[in-house]
Amino acid sequence: MKKKLFYTFIFAGIAVQLYVLTHNIVLHEMTLRKGEVHRFQTAPVDPFDAFRGQYVALNFNAFNTSNWRSHADDLSKGKKWCYVQIGTDTNGLAFIERVSLKRDVPSPYLKVRVNKWRSGVELPFTRYYMPEHLAPQAEAAYLAANRSGKRDAVAVVRVWKGRAVIEDLEIDGVPVRAYLEGKRKEG
Repeated sequence: MKKKLFYTFIFAGIAVQLYVLTHNIVLHEMTLRKGEVHRFQTAPVDPFDAFRGQYVALNFNAFNTSNWRSHADDLSKGKKWCYVQIGTDTNGLAFIERVSLKRDVPSPYLKVRVNKWRSGVELPFTRYYMPEHLAPQAEAAYLAANRSGKRDAVAVVRVWKGRAVIEDLEIDGVPVRAYLEGKRKEG
């Protein structure tokens, strides 16, 4: 009887782990398939993650505006999460239209974590992972585009039911992989 109970617990534990893993993968894929596309203009950062590998670290101009900073007092009162409504400007770039502590914002919206120390919010997407051999080149191109001010670097993000997934990174309106391929052909 004890052996049967032991195996039941083992099986239940494995089943729960598989469910959680599968659920997260399904939500990620559903966001990529059904999510609305938003383009967030970026700003430079320097990255490396020993466990997850090479990536391009992203910072966003949309969150450097005063739209959400007016809510800093409300956000710093112990709340852990808030909701931001995403708008699109005339250039097709995403920006923060409204911040709310309740889920009363219309779609498209993001559920974001409140950062008490920075008096603001943290985006759920700040890293764009790439194959390890391309990431350093993409990082260099991304930083050059942001620092020069002559080229735009934009993260293409899918937003669905408060979740967000980075679909691509564009430099001058060209996906980063194609941009790097074009640079290789030029040089």
